[in-house]
Amino acid sequence: MDERMTVPTTDLGEASHIEVVDRLLDVDGRRLVDVGSGDGEFARALAERGARVLAVEPDERRTPPELPPAIGDLVTFAAAGGEAIPLDDGEADGVFFNRSLHHVPPELMDRALFEARRVLTPDDGFLYVVEPDMSGTWAQLLKPFHDETEVRRLAIEALDRTAARLFADGKEYRYMLWVRFGDFEEFATRPMMARLGVPAEDVETPEVRSLFDAGGTAGEYAFSQILRLRVYRGVA
Repeated sequence: MDERMTVPTTDLGEASHIEVVDRLLDVDGRRLVDVGSGDGEFARALAERGARVLAVEPDERRTPPELPPAIGDLVTFAAAGGEAIPLDDGEADGVFFNRSLHHVPPELMDRALFEARRVLTPDDGFLYVVEPDMSGTWAQLLKPFHDETEVRRLAIEALDRTAARLFADGKEYRYMLWVRFGDFEEFATRPMMARLGVPAEDVETPEVRSLFDAGGTAGEYAFSQILRLRVYRGVA
């Protein structure tokens, strides 16, 4: 039986990551897990909407941010990967992989999805997975020195293969946002480059500069990031 997502994709247009959450979910008072929380920005946004968030991040180079007292008690940080979420069975109302499933080692992606199901409440728990699409100009700008074509493909295949069997209902959405820079130096010195360990000589090449210049418009440089979103509900 083909378990791939076959339902139509809903286009949500231009929106930020948290704006999409606001349109699709009410997270106030919910117990959530942000897998691959990175700098904590997304976990913070969820907490600002009243959620209690466990932010898990395996990258030791990431340090938990300082949070204001108003939401500091709502966010807990833990050093862990998506394949080993430090919660008991059924403790979470929702698990988010916000552009992070493709960072899970390929051999652990299916395990991470099983882990998400394990920690979710069986009645109304949801899995929320955002994966960048390679069609956007932002992905194409990064591709010469940071090509994620294969890992992103593997992440979608894991969803098709495993999440479709673990949950009773799944919906797919698309949306887009713009990544903007004032000049090439701002792009080349972006903190992301250091985290990825990309040498400056790999970024400052004629190919990358040409792709960057192509994004020039109205005194800035703008690149489209296309996002695929899967929302799964009903733990099987």
